[in-house]
Amino acid sequence: MRQIHNIQQGPWLAMRDYNVVVHPQDRLCGTEVQDMETKEFKEYMRDTGMNEVQYVGRNYTWTNNHTYSRIDRGIVNTTWMMIMPNVKVQVLEPMVSDHSPLKLEICQEQGKKNRPFKFFNCIVDHPQFMQHIEEAWKDRSTNGRMQTVWNNLKGVKEAIKSLNTQHYKGVDGKIKEIRRELQGIHEEMSSKLQNKELIDKEKELKGELEKWGKIEESIYRQKSRVKWLKLGDSNSAYFYAQMKNRNHLNGIQSLTNEVGNQLMMEKDIEVEILGYYKKLLGSRADSISAINPNTMKQGTTLNRDQQVQLIKPVSKEEV
Repeated sequence: MRQIHNIQQGPWLAMRDYNVVVHPQDRLCGTEVQDMETKEFKEYMRDTGMNEVQYVGRNYTWTNNHTYSRIDRGIVNTTWMMIMPNVKVQVLEPMVSDHSPLKLEICQEQGKKNRPFKFFNCIVDHPQFMQHIEEAWKDRSTNGRMQTVWNNLKGVKEAIKSLNTQHYKGVDGKIKEIRRELQGIHEEMSSKLQNKELIDKEKELKGELEKWGKIEESIYRQKSRVKWLKLGDSNSAYFYAQMKNRNHLNGIQSLTNEVGNQLMMEKDIEVEILGYYKKLLGSRADSISAINPNTMKQGTTLNRDQQVQLIKPVSKEEV
């Protein structure tokens, strides 16, 4: 597998029986999963940057009717995740075999929806960051202290969002533009040797490219939530693939309704979820019958001391 990874340049997938469990929950009704069992496969996944494809269906792929294990899986390389992230592995019924066959499914790409603002750590390094925070954190006096804190926090959020929009939106586009400019400078330098203006411009662009490259890597790292790799090792492609994989895992790619039909289209899934929770909440009532006070008095009630304790002011010690 390592040899294949070293010589394979494009996207590739390996789906097979690996005869190894990776997580403690991969084995049911058997011996407890030990670290030594998972160590070699985890090291391979970490060293090569491979990702496991999301699976749906039963939680195990092999059984001898005593132990149930998930040892069959599909894994893909970073290039695959960047080009074709919307795939999953369906675990089918085993029929006559002790292994469950795996089927690769291509899922519908979910449309982009509005998402809440996320704070990126790289914003802190902006030279005007503290100035924006101090200006936003002003005393907006109201009747209550907590209202003042809430208003200040809201002001800080708006300031950070503005800073992010003005300086950090479209980082990948900025990097592409700098590279285009740098390529043009190099082409011009080939005919104008030792031109001081071009040399200074090249140095400036290289500095900008290094700066925005680190910012891009930091953003992808934060989005992917991969913490065991350090910044500065040109891991942007790996972080980007991890981010794509995480977004795919967080989405609902398919859903089985109450009659057993599998829903794959985003609109059908949305309608099914809304209908399910509307059914849980019940229908709207035109009127609600009043509670009978006599019925309430027949149950357990608070005595006078307990009632006084409920309306007693909150002390500083309790806070």
